[in-house]
Amino acid sequence: MLRTTVTAVVVAGCLVSLAACSNETGATPGNSGGKSTTISFAYWGANEENATIKSMVAAFEKAHPDIHIEPNWIQSDYEQKLQTSIAGGDAPTVAVISNTSLPSFYSAFKPVSVDTGAYYSPAVAKAGNVDGTDYTVPFVAKSKVMAIDKASFTKAGLRVPSGKTPLSTGDFVTAAQKMTSGSGPSKTYGSAPLWFDGWLMADGGSYYNADGTKCTMGDTAGIRAAKTVVDSQKPGGFAPTTIAVQGQDMFQWLKEGKVAMLPDFGPWNIAQFAALDTSRFLLVPMPGRGEPMEVDGLGITKSASAAQTTAAEKFTAFMSSDPAAQNLLASKTSALGVPVVKNSLSAFQSAAPKANLQAFINAVTNAVTTPYVKNKVQIESTFSTALDSRTAIGTGHEDPATVLPQLQNKCQQMLDATK
Repeated sequence: MLRTTVTAVVVAGCLVSLAACSNETGATPGNSGGKSTTISFAYWGANEENATIKSMVAAFEKAHPDIHIEPNWIQSDYEQKLQTSIAGGDAPTVAVISNTSLPSFYSAFKPVSVDTGAYYSPAVAKAGNVDGTDYTVPFVAKSKVMAIDKASFTKAGLRVPSGKTPLSTGDFVTAAQKMTSGSGPSKTYGSAPLWFDGWLMADGGSYYNADGTKCTMGDTAGIRAAKTVVDSQKPGGFAPTTIAVQGQDMFQWLKEGKVAMLPDFGPWNIAQFAALDTSRFLLVPMPGRGEPMEVDGLGITKSASAAQTTAAEKFTAFMSSDPAAQNLLASKTSALGVPVVKNSLSAFQSAAPKANLQAFINAVTNAVTTPYVKNKVQIESTFSTALDSRTAIGTGHEDPATVLPQLQNKCQQMLDATK
């Protein structure tokens, strides 16, 4: 499920414009001569991300002057508004959709052709595949790494982690405990709060088995992961509670020395991190097996006409694999994520040459491919809501060893009902 929050408010008239932008071939504004195809493109993001995407669109239009892209920047409730526009017959021609949400959207998209050899990561190449059919082409990878304060390790007499080799999950916990000190408002923590879904994978667990037919989040590995998260937030634990940090910026806590390790660090934070003193702060791999990776893809909606589909295929191929687009994914001021093609990785690293961005690339290369699961979003949302309400991962008090097997059974019932 999506970890990244889609921000702000839909642009005025956006959903209305989705219908207008899906009109058939017409003259490009300001060009009374030849005809061009106009297609609409829906996406989300903050101001800086919007600027990045618009620069990519401009690069495409320069290379393809016969195709006009009408951007539809949806700043909040992206998936809900996209679903509404699709149901109302006002679908955009092309839409960005995360692989984590694709199981709920793929029926609205046309099958697409994906050249798996164009991408350096097998997980990226498979991200848009649902039940054996590709519905999106890869656009941007959003792998996770960990940001650390090297000074905290040195102060605690610990070896600073390698920028290449991940800590084991056990070593992470031990280090976090040793770097936690003090009490009350002045307490410093070894780690920011852990995300259960991420820690589950890092510590060797998973939501489902390899073929997506069995729920496994309540097995031994799941219970162990949940206990680690719960114990980390106890009064003597190594992380602040999720309630205590609600509305707080964990990156600021890292910068101020209030936390020594910041797991679940996404590439959209690259510009902020690059501004720090790299002699003190370092990006390293996530512990253990790493966290789930989100891959945003580009889908062509079924309502697109033949002419629009042809134009959309050119557009999605350009955004997905042409260095003229992929080189723009990260800069010194903003980063959407990691390029999905090898030829653009050097441009990505140049956005923050001293920040060890190779850690993000390695996380993409080594990412674990998650199976397709029908009704994945509903199943995982139901599970997470119950887990948060019943255990100290959220606001509850029940023992994860009791709760998780029950929730796994509920998950299995929901999974079986999709067959």
